[in-house]
Order: sequence, then structure tokens, then C-alpha cells
Amino acid sequence: MFDYWQSWVQYFVQLTWQHLPYSALLWVLAYWVLRRVWRLFWLILYAFNPFYGSLVRVVRVADGDTIIIGNPQKKNRRHKVRFIGVDTPESVRSLYQDIMPFGKEASNYTKSRLKSGQYIFLVYDKGRRDEFGRILAYVYLLNGEFFNATLVRKGYAFAEKYPPNVKYYNYFVKLQNQARNRQRGIWRIYKSKTELTERYKRSEHYQRFRQNMA
Repeated sequence: MFDYWQSWVQYFVQLTWQHLPYSALLWVLAYWVLRRVWRLFWLILYAFNPFYGSLVRVVRVADGDTIIIGNPQKKNRRHKVRFIGVDTPESVRSLYQDIMPFGKEASNYTKSRLKSGQYIFLVYDKGRRDEFGRILAYVYLLNGEFFNATLVRKGYAFAEKYPPNVKYYNYFVKLQNQARNRQRGIWRIYKSKTELTERYKRSEHYQRFRQNMA
């Protein structure tokens, strides 16, 4: 039996070496597929375990980092979800915040990715709700994409630490540094979460923004 398997291994290695460029491509493709399948496997397990996550339907996007989920036909069965570990500039004026530069862009991006009626996975951390009663969650699309991370990587959100939900904080900071170095999204106009660049402050776009806010 050992000799049988040994001969197959030798044949496989020889075949791989003879067609190295194609074999390398196939190995990369196989790795990518298996990685996706493995992630989806765990997401599905989380979705069917109410202690760890759930499969939900999007009703609408409230802001770049906040969505409404539940039954579109029944308002009493809707819930607000705040994305963990990320913070997009405000796109809607509230008692706590004014509209911020790049808020509309971040909100529009989330709206373009999370449509009404779309199903998504929510995965929870240690804290399930904030002081406003919002559900706190990591959002995954059905293809396995980690949407919280996407917002930071593409420059639509800042990495933000909200204890005790800090599982991916260091990962988000790493993505934020990459986005800042590449001047993506918010990093074209922000120095930090609370400070705009001097160049942007002198721009006509910012002057129009301030006039509209007045």
C-alpha cells in the first residue's frame, strides 16, 4: 500500500514540475477557493448560532457605518446595527454630530454595497449593544467579504477602538495605515479623525461645504 501511494506522489510531483507555470496558477486558484469556502463555512456556523451571529436582511442604510435590518414590512421588527471597530464621517446631522466632509461619500458607498432586501451575516463580539440600543456587529457579505475591513481598506472609515469589542482592532489599524499611505478616500482630506488637511481647507469644495452647513 505504501509503495502504491509513494508512486502516486512521485507522479504528481513530476507532473507539477513539468507544467510549473500552470501548476502554480492552479495552486493559487485552489488556495483562493479553499480560503473562501473555509470562511463561508465558519460564517454559516456563526449565523445559525444566536450566541455568535445571525443571518439578517438589510432594510436600508442609515449612515456609512450604520444600517437598519429586519422585516421591511414591519417597523416593530427592525433593528439598527452599528459596525464594530470602524467610524465613517457623519452624513446625517444629529444631536451629537454635524455632517462631516466625506460623510456623504462614505454613506453612498455603503448604500451601493448593501441594498434593501439583501441578506448579510452579522458576527458579534463581547458587547452586543451600545448605550443607544444599537446592535454591534461585524458585517460579512454572503461571498465572505468582511465589510467592516473593506470600509477601512478603501478609505471610507477610520479604525476606532470600542472596548470590549477589540478583536480586529489591530487589523483595522493596519488597513488604515495602508489606506493613509496610499491617500485613499478620507485620507485625501483628513490628517486624522478630527483634523482636515490645510490644502483641503483652502479648497473650493470645503468652502461650498461650509456654506451648505450654515
